[in-house]
Amino acid sequence: MWNLFRAEWTKTYKRPANIGLLLITLAIILITFVAQTGIALYNGKEDTGWTAAQFAMMFPNGFLFPSIILSAIGSMLAVVFMGNSIGSEYSRDTWKVLLPRRARRSDFIIVKIAICLLFMICLIIISLIFGQLMGLIGTAILGGTLFDFDSFSLGTLLKSLIPVLLQLVVFSSITLLVTMAGRSTIMGIVFGIVGNTIFNLAMSFSTLAAKILPNAHISNLEANWLYTGEEQTMMFEGVDRVFGTHISLSTSLMVVAAYIFGSIMLGILLFQRRDMAGQ
Repeated sequence: MWNLFRAEWTKTYKRPANIGLLLITLAIILITFVAQTGIALYNGKEDTGWTAAQFAMMFPNGFLFPSIILSAIGSMLAVVFMGNSIGSEYSRDTWKVLLPRRARRSDFIIVKIAICLLFMICLIIISLIFGQLMGLIGTAILGGTLFDFDSFSLGTLLKSLIPVLLQLVVFSSITLLVTMAGRSTIMGIVFGIVGNTIFNLAMSFSTLAAKILPNAHISNLEANWLYTGEEQTMMFEGVDRVFGTHISLSTSLMVVAAYIFGSIMLGILLFQRRDMAGQ
């Protein structure tokens, strides 16, 4: 298993598409901070935006923008990664070479999932560090205070990333299943991205869809875990409107877990029976 893991990781960091995902993410973060700094400089020190920009980019507030960006595009990044990771094995017929060497075919899927999680965690860490560095540079240009260590909480930062990780895991698992069923990188990626958009639209029009699909349940978990007091009350009201009723934390956990483990188990079962292109 370890040798398989190392081999897969080597393929992962050498694959141009994965490098592209990281560079695109960093480019979006860079543009965000450059735009914020530029707008503040254009408006001048007398404008309230100057102080707001200083505050937003200083440590540890500079972590906020990367986390917001990752929350918006993280699921798409995971979909593209997983679709390309699984689909490339079918398009190049590498399963036919690799499978005879392994007794358990499920090892391949387990390693693919583990590598996806590792890559996305590395991408998140790099994005956060890069974003905060850009924030410090922006704050230095504006002449503000660079650090406020008293307001930094590692636990709070990690908690804010939980919904991002949930989105990554849920939609990468679904993409894994679809890619294996269709044996196509394009099908997996298109379904993952379009499916996420359709899920969001469906739950806004139908309370039944909201109860079945994972998106609203992830929002419910976020409301339970990340907010307190009045903010949590407001989040609960918004989530309850989407569901049409109150949904408990345990119910949302079960729904999200069902999508993750259900997709993975179905993918493994499908792979056991129909593993190689043309067979």
